[in-house]
Amino acid sequence: MTETYPDIPLLLLARGLRAVGGGALSVALALDLSRTYSNLLAGLFLGIAMGAGSAWSLAAGTLERQFGRRSTFLISSGAFTIGGFLLFGWQGSIYAVLTALLLGGILAGSSDIGTLPSLEQAAIGAVATDVNRTQTFSQYNLVGYLGSALGALLAAPLTAFGGEFLPANNDLVLLLYGLLGISLIPVYARLSGAADWRPRTSPGRALSASTRPRILLLSGLFSVDAFGGGLVANFLVTLWLHARFSASGYDIGIILALALVGAAASLVLAAPLARRIGLVNTMVFTHLPSSVLLVLFAFAPTFSLAGALWVARSLLSQMDVPTRQSLVQGIVAPEERTAAAGYTTAARSTSALGGPVTGAFLEFGGPWLAAPFALAGATKIVYDLTLFAKFRKLRTREEAMVLDNGPPRRKG
Repeated sequence: MTETYPDIPLLLLARGLRAVGGGALSVALALDLSRTYSNLLAGLFLGIAMGAGSAWSLAAGTLERQFGRRSTFLISSGAFTIGGFLLFGWQGSIYAVLTALLLGGILAGSSDIGTLPSLEQAAIGAVATDVNRTQTFSQYNLVGYLGSALGALLAAPLTAFGGEFLPANNDLVLLLYGLLGISLIPVYARLSGAADWRPRTSPGRALSASTRPRILLLSGLFSVDAFGGGLVANFLVTLWLHARFSASGYDIGIILALALVGAAASLVLAAPLARRIGLVNTMVFTHLPSSVLLVLFAFAPTFSLAGALWVARSLLSQMDVPTRQSLVQGIVAPEERTAAAGYTTAARSTSALGGPVTGAFLEFGGPWLAAPFALAGATKIVYDLTLFAKFRKLRTREEAMVLDNGPPRRKG
């Protein structure tokens, strides 16, 4: 299969636009909701957003088989747009907030969940060659982290600027989010037929009997990791740094931006490292030390040290993301790609449980402030060790050729 290059820049552009909105929202919406309601309710709202996004992730394969990938892209972009505009005009209405969150397009945390990431990952799996798939996923996530960093930096200035001209709760960040949703529509509409997919016959089962057990087991493990990640989503880190150190939105935005840039920089190493030691080994050997740093972050005595530890963790914590996506796309058939991405993305819905848990710990205050981060680190360590024990021998097609058999030899 040849790589369809025009589609890859379009998919990277779409990822970047979504990331800018998600990065800004992770700062602005957290502070907006905590000021209007409470830390506990803000965490609960995050849980609802992630839960809804995960439900839509599971539905991605069904929607794609019913309408086709391109049409599902456009429908999902509409949900993204409507959610942003509903939040912009919420003016304290809990019903408007809940409706926006249930649409599944609100990226208020660090988890990229919903139909759009599932569809994008399947499209990359379709247009990238086996050899370049991990590298393409690294670029995809690199753009995502850089976009999120830009969004986090923009959040405080946009909120302050909007506060000069807009009524209470009409945060300018929320308007930007809705406009970014509109901008996604022409991007997805330009994808070629190679990136699109629809069943040639009547829609069948999303995953085959041979693929299903492996994907479900991987999804279960990813759900454990996601629960730990949900405890420390950027939305909640914002609340935690504010509660622990009385940090301002500007200072928090800088820390989150630096962490996201660090994560983005580390992605450059993910593909070369995976080629040398394999996808699963890369996932585990980089993620495990980052989990230890997460525990240390929980007990940092100063804002500066906490920020340094958070940035240091980010340099290692995300190299498992493109390798995980590449692994899933490399072990399934083409017609199973969106469903597999949907299952593994939806498995990260357990991150929704982290919002209320961390919100409750923040309400208790005192020594309980360290609890969510210590718990998250311990949970992720369990995930890393179990993943290695269960899947250390799992290989994609290209890994089996390169790692097990070595490069092909010339005859004669």
